[in-house]
Amino acid sequence: MSNILFLDKMQQVIKSYDSNEFIECVQTKEITTNASELMNDTLSASLPFDETIKDANYIAVNDTKEQEFSLYRILTAKDEDNLLSFEAINFAVDELDNFIIKDIRPKNRSFSYVINQLLTDSGCDWILGVCEPIKTVSSTFYYTSMREALKALQELGAEFTFSIEITGNKITKKIINCYNQIGKITNKRFEYGEEVLKIVHQQDRTNIVTALIGRGKGEEVGDGYGRRLEFSDVEWKKSNGKPLDKPKGQNWIEYPEMTEEYGIPSNGKMLPRKTVVVFDDVEDASELLQKTYEKLAYYCRPLVQFSTEILGSDSIGNTVSIHRGDRNYHYQTRVFKVVTDRVNGRVQASLGDNLSGNSINRQLSQVQSNISDLDNNKMTFYDSTEIGKYQDDIMRGAGANGGSIYMVNGIEAGVSQSRETYEQVFMDGPKIQDSQYFMIQNNAGISFKQCNKGQWTTIKDVHNGASTTAWTLDGTFNASFIAAGILAGVLIQGVVVKSIGSNSFFQSVLSNGAFSIEQYKETNNVDYTKPDWQKDIHGGKVGEFIGTYDGNTRKANGSALINYPGYILSINQDNGNGTSTPVFQVPSDSTYDKPKFKLFGDGTLQGDINIKGNFYVNGVKIDTNGGGNSGGSGGWNGQYPPEVTSDRDKRYWQIWAMAIGAGFSKQAAAALLGNAQGESDANPTADESNGAPGFGYGVWQWTDSSGASSGRVYMINLMTRAGVTDNPDTITAQFKLLMWHAPNGQWIATSSYPYSWTQFMTLTDINTATQAFVANFERPLNGHPERSTWAQEWYNKFVNLEIPSGGSYIAPIASPITVTSEMGWRTSPITGAQEFHNAIDLVNGNPTTPILASGDGQVVQAGSNYYDWYGNYTVIKHADGLYTGYAHQSRIDVSVGQNVKKGQQIGLMGATGPVTGPHLHFQFMDEYWPSSNAHFKNPRDYIKF
Repeated sequence: MSNILFLDKMQQVIKSYDSNEFIECVQTKEITTNASELMNDTLSASLPFDETIKDANYIAVNDTKEQEFSLYRILTAKDEDNLLSFEAINFAVDELDNFIIKDIRPKNRSFSYVINQLLTDSGCDWILGVCEPIKTVSSTFYYTSMREALKALQELGAEFTFSIEITGNKITKKIINCYNQIGKITNKRFEYGEEVLKIVHQQDRTNIVTALIGRGKGEEVGDGYGRRLEFSDVEWKKSNGKPLDKPKGQNWIEYPEMTEEYGIPSNGKMLPRKTVVVFDDVEDASELLQKTYEKLAYYCRPLVQFSTEILGSDSIGNTVSIHRGDRNYHYQTRVFKVVTDRVNGRVQASLGDNLSGNSINRQLSQVQSNISDLDNNKMTFYDSTEIGKYQDDIMRGAGANGGSIYMVNGIEAGVSQSRETYEQVFMDGPKIQDSQYFMIQNNAGISFKQCNKGQWTTIKDVHNGASTTAWTLDGTFNASFIAAGILAGVLIQGVVVKSIGSNSFFQSVLSNGAFSIEQYKETNNVDYTKPDWQKDIHGGKVGEFIGTYDGNTRKANGSALINYPGYILSINQDNGNGTSTPVFQVPSDSTYDKPKFKLFGDGTLQGDINIKGNFYVNGVKIDTNGGGNSGGSGGWNGQYPPEVTSDRDKRYWQIWAMAIGAGFSKQAAAALLGNAQGESDANPTADESNGAPGFGYGVWQWTDSSGASSGRVYMINLMTRAGVTDNPDTITAQFKLLMWHAPNGQWIATSSYPYSWTQFMTLTDINTATQAFVANFERPLNGHPERSTWAQEWYNKFVNLEIPSGGSYIAPIASPITVTSEMGWRTSPITGAQEFHNAIDLVNGNPTTPILASGDGQVVQAGSNYYDWYGNYTVIKHADGLYTGYAHQSRIDVSVGQNVKKGQQIGLMGATGPVTGPHLHFQFMDEYWPSSNAHFKNPRDYIKF
């Protein structure tokens, strides 16, 4: 039975309990495999509600001695069903993170001296208890927390525990204990296969290494450290009792048997898997080799993890032995994790290799070439500067293809006594003496140097060699380095580079926004201060920007980059006859804050397009559902502008809106209206030939609604073929038939109107578009010039009217939509009881799909504070008095009071609140706070799912 205390924010005892009064009290301690992290120590506890402790800040658990406790800071406290539950973490790690050490720089000082000095400087009230390590410390602790300082000491070969002493009702001591290794070596022996020993994960072969390169302390040189200690000169022989053979001159040690089993296959043999391990405190080569071997003995084998329930609660860190006789498997390991249930006294220990968290990465080396590894390892300032100081070892050389990169410090360049990087040298050979060409990068910029191969042998030779700067650090580029084939002979701002022939020159000129190829006449009398100095040397413009040059006509034919009137920049395409049309233009009103551009002609974009903003096609907004503003057919959303009032105008407006939404130019849309009027209004019973009903564009002409007319039957048969399932008497069905019928055989381009259906849709002349439709689609016996007049009238009526953005509601998620639960009474999937489901549940296969506003409105609820069962919940009030609700979102993208548009993203689907999986709980209501089920409306009455 344990004594458990609750303390207030001043760390004074509020109340004491025995562990048997708790419903749950589980203490978990784990030694991390990453030396840069302190021990993980957490507590989870619950007990019947007690008003006295509901606002407690700390929990103390009696460990071994009468007055010694582990203290935990409460992170979360929950009061539910007359039960108090707490989650807490060892307060020492948290508290020590808030005491800052200003500047402590010990040199060869003992661990106890350094820790006491750190505690004094930080101003905390902790004291040092046990201190086992006899090593010395030379390091810098500069404006770092006490917690980070202990982590740094732990990396030098120590482990820490924390405890407090309580006398009366207050803490009298806060103690830090420092060990060489937590726990002790025991005589406990575990046989694999025994009931008490359960295997968790038999083998993990991740990142096995079979050879290690050991690096010791760096050589002290001035303001830093030079090359690290290695053991190349130390020899090991198994015949002399050493565990492995390691010849002189070799800077790594290898387990050949493990290489044979787990190495890298290459050309029929196995190569060792190598990595680097660094021991900053080792200054003797023989000791370095021994320590490297000890690391190798651990990392060359697969990981094995076991659990047991027979060890005591004081077993954390203890060393035991594991045996498996049938595999000749014997090794020593530590207990790295202990979970103690203080209520029933049950203790579960994990031993072997810690396979959790980052341990599986086996981060052996503090010197990595991978930048993300450096960041993840939380390197200290000293560690990071080692990268620059050991450039000779890390960042020099370029492999088997020749060439090399050399990071040069001030000492090597002969410019200072600093080991900081001064410049970077690229060369075409593996060594300086094998190189002829050099590129230098330093604070002056980029320059190039050249010598005879073998002339320069040291980096100082290269540094002192003559050079020409190509690009200075302020961005200035040396023009003498611009020389490349087709660009040779370029004149920029009046500088002639090369002539083309005897007394015949041409030049490229970039001046006042114009870039052109022009004639050049030879003269020495040019006054470049004159605004019109070009007239003295230019014989006239001969062509365009890129193309071929004709020496006889002095013409260059191709594409043009010109200053088009009214535009900052224009790229034009020449038609071969001296005129051009724009392909790309930047308008003159384009600014830094609001950049603009125009593209002309057909084009292809390959790859994904991410549009941050609204997307319009012929004035119609395309929303995130992939359709028009309301998701209506062909761009019509069921709404009419205020100016459109008569039934006739509404019918023609629907055709207009659908055409615009389908990508028609406004002129082509008007052409449809002119022809529709000729078919349906001018002569509803017209016959076109031999008594047969006219179906030229009979899509608008229904001569016999009974279905007796063969023309009507023909049209309905076409709709069936086209897959049109809408009511055939609606304009929606008729427009869908047109969009299928025209490009599938009905449209036949004539010589007088040689336009394809796609080209017709983009025509910008109303008469041409109208008559092209008559000639190519209807093909009547006689022409219909009057339809151009009608088309112009419809164009004038509709061209300046905006397509309304309001209207019917849309689905709140993209297709394909599945309704997983209907509105109405059902058995709750959470509680199993009967309940009224006041919404419909929607999914579409994407658990985080965007949630869209179903209609225009104002946000009146956005958050998780409405009703626990809804999780993250948004409610939008609409102009018609209805409210729509969107529950269980994983993210909310709007706020209360914000006005939103239909189709605007308001959040992401999720699973917040009580749910069985990600979905959208979608509601319609006629009250914001519905007072009864009657105020909920079925979304199917407003949207077709």
